[in-house]
Amino acid sequence: MAFLVFCGFLYLAAVNCESSCWQDPSNGRLDCDGRSGCEVTGMACHSECECRHLDTVEQRRFSTNEFRYPSSPALVITASRDGKRCASTWAFNAVRLLFRQAKEACDSYWLRQVTKEKLDQRVKTGTHVVVKTHEWHGGMEAFEKLKHRFTHVILSVREGFPREETWMSVASHVLHFEKLVAFDTLHPDDESKIGALTVLKDLSEHLGLSLTQRDLKEVDYELMTLQIPQSGCNQTTKLWPFHGRRGGRPIPKQP
Repeated sequence: MAFLVFCGFLYLAAVNCESSCWQDPSNGRLDCDGRSGCEVTGMACHSECECRHLDTVEQRRFSTNEFRYPSSPALVITASRDGKRCASTWAFNAVRLLFRQAKEACDSYWLRQVTKEKLDQRVKTGTHVVVKTHEWHGGMEAFEKLKHRFTHVILSVREGFPREETWMSVASHVLHFEKLVAFDTLHPDDESKIGALTVLKDLSEHLGLSLTQRDLKEVDYELMTLQIPQSGCNQTTKLWPFHGRRGGRPIPKQP
């Protein structure tokens, strides 16, 4: 009997921990003020800052009940070979904005090299976490120890460009550049021919999100209208001046 009571106590503690053990202050140890960086990295904000940079919509979760915290937070990696223009930055923003559209709290980061310590520091908020990266720290043994942590690995690939076979071996979803940029040049508004909408639908389903076609169009519009900086890196979107909207598809006039 005492054993059953003890087990019941552990169960209740685990259930209560879902909401009470997470820590997500609006000005936490990973939040960057755009100048001095954050406490965790101990570095001033710079071009490859690894702190948290939420947009104004994502920040509403601290002041309203607009966003909900997931019961099973995801840890999503968006990866590709470095500098191969395979749309990994698009994939990163797509995941971030799909969670935002679904009103599920999500933190997003750039990590030059993924490590266990860095992941442990970033999953304490109880939100989904999406990480844009190209590398991990250490050799294959280190990678083998890390890969079980990822709930989703979104790999971006492009025809004619070398693929990262290690990421490919654990990819849960492969995003093809050619499919993403496809559209009907004679009828650019024909939604059935807009590859980005199909890619977003597949990606949202892979993430377990229930979004409507209208939701997907709003995310697509947001992605098509993200501002490309004149200099430096936009710390939220991870866009640089060298990024471009490739494929020739015109920007929609509205979602």
